[in-house]
Amino acid sequence: MRIFSTLLAFTMVFFTSCFPASAIDINSEFSSKKIESIHYSFTPNSLEDAQQSNLQQWQSLNNKPLNLGLETRPVWIKFQLNNYLNKPTEPILSLDNPLLKNVYLYHFMGEKQLKSEHLGDALPLSNRAIKSESLLVKLTLPANSETTVYLNVNNNAGIGLRVPLTLWQQDALLAHKSMLNLHYGLLIGFIFSLAISSLVLFAFSRKHYFAYAGVITLMLSLFLAYLGGFGFRYAPPSIAALQQLMLPILLMLITVLFLPLQRHVCIPIKSNLVKGQTIITTLYALVIVLIGLLPTPSVALFAILSIPVILSYHVVTTLFYLRKNPTSPNKSLLMALGFFLIVVIHFSVALTGLYTVTRSSLILTFAASLSCSFCLSYTVIKLFILQRDEQVTTQQALIAKSAAQDALLNERIELQERTRHELENQVDERTFELQVTLRELEDKNRELEQLNMEDALTGVKNRRFFDKKIIMEIRRSRREQTPLSIIMLDIDKFKAINDTYGHLTGDQVIRAVCDVIKQQLKRPLDEVARYGGEEFVVLLPNTNNQGALAIAEQIRCAIEKNTVSVAGTTIKYTISAGVYTHIADDVHNPEIFTERADKALYLAKQHGRNQVVNFPISQ
Repeated sequence: MRIFSTLLAFTMVFFTSCFPASAIDINSEFSSKKIESIHYSFTPNSLEDAQQSNLQQWQSLNNKPLNLGLETRPVWIKFQLNNYLNKPTEPILSLDNPLLKNVYLYHFMGEKQLKSEHLGDALPLSNRAIKSESLLVKLTLPANSETTVYLNVNNNAGIGLRVPLTLWQQDALLAHKSMLNLHYGLLIGFIFSLAISSLVLFAFSRKHYFAYAGVITLMLSLFLAYLGGFGFRYAPPSIAALQQLMLPILLMLITVLFLPLQRHVCIPIKSNLVKGQTIITTLYALVIVLIGLLPTPSVALFAILSIPVILSYHVVTTLFYLRKNPTSPNKSLLMALGFFLIVVIHFSVALTGLYTVTRSSLILTFAASLSCSFCLSYTVIKLFILQRDEQVTTQQALIAKSAAQDALLNERIELQERTRHELENQVDERTFELQVTLRELEDKNRELEQLNMEDALTGVKNRRFFDKKIIMEIRRSRREQTPLSIIMLDIDKFKAINDTYGHLTGDQVIRAVCDVIKQQLKRPLDEVARYGGEEFVVLLPNTNNQGALAIAEQIRCAIEKNTVSVAGTTIKYTISAGVYTHIADDVHNPEIFTERADKALYLAKQHGRNQVVNFPISQ
């Protein structure tokens, strides 16, 4: 029997090594690709061990992302990238699980190490190379190269060792993230609005079931935010250690809060079943208070084992209440419990690695969370309306028994009806206001994207736009072998203008300089940007040195003739300029253009201002 087991293990290892995971190919049609063909191993203790270990000792995974369940051991992952392009490229590797504690990446081309980086949710956002809630790494792939990536992933907190990988072209990732964040924001925003609506109704009505429903819905929105990594983005760095515990703790708290909500929604019935539910849930709440005493890996295991049991008890007692009193609030509460149970089961199955979790499968979690929130809101609103109706019915019965109090009771009924309609109108108005606010937020986001590229004072492009634009033009200059010229301009003695006439006048001078510069630029490809303060930069693609000097001199002369009038005072001002022209040969060093043009500008300042100096500077 032992010989048979040994032979079986050897056969599995042999066939695994005979069918290695395929490499990721990058060609001209590459936009994005999921990395689902990898090798992984728990054996290596260091990078050197991982490089020197025999591939037959590694396990192969094909056509599905890596999900090792509640595994707490560090795992090494290895895959190959083939760049078939004739130029270097810089794709971005995305680890689509933001809740990984520590990830160490090593990128090699042969024996040469191209990159090493540390990331994970244990690392504060300010310390990440790419400031994103997702775990992103920019890779540099030389032209026509074969490179190997090693990942050492340690998620010993015990909330699932799931490592889905995707390789993105940068523009495709930006478009994908924008659309994903929009949808995520709309979903969480809608659930959050339901929570706020319930809490507002609690403030108006003082009905505690509104508060319980609002808190449960609010925790659901936080759960989805942490699931997508957004909780870490806005949480203080001091609580980074709690990141791994937030998801199971939120689910356990929601499970406990369903008990008091059930007590307010359902009519109390004395039963041993109900009494047992109260005792078990109270003990469970005490365990949550002391959850910090448990080891971190045990929290997730405890949550996925205990929450379905407590929730099932809630479902059974709700069915018991529903059988005794089949009202709409009881039915919708049962539906809310069912949807939340789907969320918990899906989360538990994902953690244990029983099936492959993809982004599309997470839609089930989002849909169930949204349905649970909607059912909770419907439950408490319907209960409030029924209670109001019962109050009205009781008052009408009292009117029939006491004719002497008809006028007073009718007045009370009218008042209560008016109050109910006002409350319903308030709910409709707030729902409408939330919808309008969401639309306004979408419009503002689009406006902000445009404003991020423009200088607010002058209306010309800003430094951020220029930094991106010059990289594009340097690549074009190198590709087409055409000269690229840059002019750095600075207003002479601008501090004296500010000190003498004030900052508002200084702002007018800056705007006037921008207007003059724009008038001198005739071609659509020529760009002017505010580089900083009173300094400007003009980007002239496909322009030789003589042409750039001529344009700089035209700008200088036009500004020298221009004036600004403030309160009857005419202000004259001049500029100094530095010019640099070159056919780009290094696309990785765009700063050489601005540095050399700035040196020429500095020399113009040193030799009397109001002049144009060319780089290289003549002796």
